[in-house]
Amino acid sequence: MVLRYFPKSIKDFIKSYAWYKKIGFEKLFWIIKNRYINKYYAELAFQVEWAKTFKRNKDKVLACWKEYRSLDDILKICKFTEKTRILDVGCGISTVLHYILGERYGIDPLADYYHKIYKYPEGITVMKGFGENIPFPDNFFDVVFCSNALDHVSNPVKTVSEIHRVLKNSGLFVLIVETFDRLISRDLAHPHNFSKRDVLKMVKAFEIVFMKEGLWIDFGDYIEGKRLENAGSQLIMVLMKTVRE
Repeated sequence: MVLRYFPKSIKDFIKSYAWYKKIGFEKLFWIIKNRYINKYYAELAFQVEWAKTFKRNKDKVLACWKEYRSLDDILKICKFTEKTRILDVGCGISTVLHYILGERYGIDPLADYYHKIYKYPEGITVMKGFGENIPFPDNFFDVVFCSNALDHVSNPVKTVSEIHRVLKNSGLFVLIVETFDRLISRDLAHPHNFSKRDVLKMVKAFEIVFMKEGLWIDFGDYIEGKRLENAGSQLIMVLMKTVRE
């Protein structure tokens, strides 16, 4: 039962609806995502069910990375080895760290909960952390990923600044973010929406190595075959930290 992963205050909130036991998970998640004040529990509501789906469909998620998130291009540019030190900011359950070589770390505000519902493979270290205050020293990582996470954080500008700080000189920042050509209202788990211009402004401290605009396909939609009909837009970038005199 998904509720066992939530604090008592949220359980009481949900159970206050007299029809609680008669609704399915989808409606339960909608209630949490759209009516509860804490965006982290909105995300957890999704991840509890997503963990089950991901366990059964890791190969399909990899296929989505290759088809829609330019993983092959990223691999060629980053040249991962077992010694490459990698961080995934806002890693979630289905982190890209499953599919690459290296000394792999992930941070997520909900990491403590994720360890209760999912066992990460050996070699992937996932810990609680926020993009606005990355718990690692300066110049520590060779590559930092932030995939479908920048629009979840509280302060995107601070998060990008922190990524710049923890990257080694000439280190690479892989950013994948959903983009919009107009302002839209989103749910609690997605407090921001960005245009391409917004993103370029945030990453101006980096040198662009690779950039591609394409269709945004949610992993769940890909697994279910709902691809083009639910597609949005996204920006895929590989950026280099440069030392400016």
